[in-house]
Amino acid sequence: MVICGFHAVEESLRSGVRGSLLISRNDARVRSIQALAKQRTIEVRIVPPKELNRICGHDRHQGVALLSSAAPLKRNLGDTIAAIESPFPLVLLLDQLNDPHNLGAILRSADQLAVDLVVTTSRRSVSETPAVIKTSAGASRYVPLITVANLVQAIRICKRQEYWIYGADVEGESLASQRFDRPVAMVMGGEHLGLRRLVKESCDFLIRIPARGQVDSFNVSVAAGVLLYEVRRQQGFSGFP
Repeated sequence: MVICGFHAVEESLRSGVRGSLLISRNDARVRSIQALAKQRTIEVRIVPPKELNRICGHDRHQGVALLSSAAPLKRNLGDTIAAIESPFPLVLLLDQLNDPHNLGAILRSADQLAVDLVVTTSRRSVSETPAVIKTSAGASRYVPLITVANLVQAIRICKRQEYWIYGADVEGESLASQRFDRPVAMVMGGEHLGLRRLVKESCDFLIRIPARGQVDSFNVSVAAGVLLYEVRRQQGFSGFP
């Protein structure tokens, strides 16, 4: 995998990702990343800017890229959920999300709001691509992420662990009427279709964000941030008003 950009490369190095660091320029920011790589005994190679453009597939790499050979960890969903020790467990399930920028933004919010686990689907969904890592500003390296074949089955696993399942839907009850005083699993639908029928029917509650705009809904990454923040706010999470 090729990881490009200051934040994504820096956070990947800090999280222990192995590989080779490629640099194409010599300024203070690049030198700081180069020093971090050397601290972690990561190979550093100087390449021409055009070569880095070719490797990254674009010229927005900011002069740094990390060639990572790390394979994604394979986790069992049931065991992972059972091992969550947070007093306020919070899991986020994504139903066929397609846009890597949305997934990256959601992972960044998930990191900021201490989400314990993010679950995506293997079919018709974006995976953890370099674009996702870059958009998340490296946050994807800190948020546990599991891909499952069947989201309905994943919801059932959450229910067996005594989570209450909240699905985001424009026809749902107002967010203002909800009380998140229990283990929460939040389900977000895809950009175009929202929650699929069987996924929606598997939720305990359907909720919406009160709004007065002229368009029919929030962007999914924005909606996820609003919903996750409200869950944490109600739970009196450390650092929240």
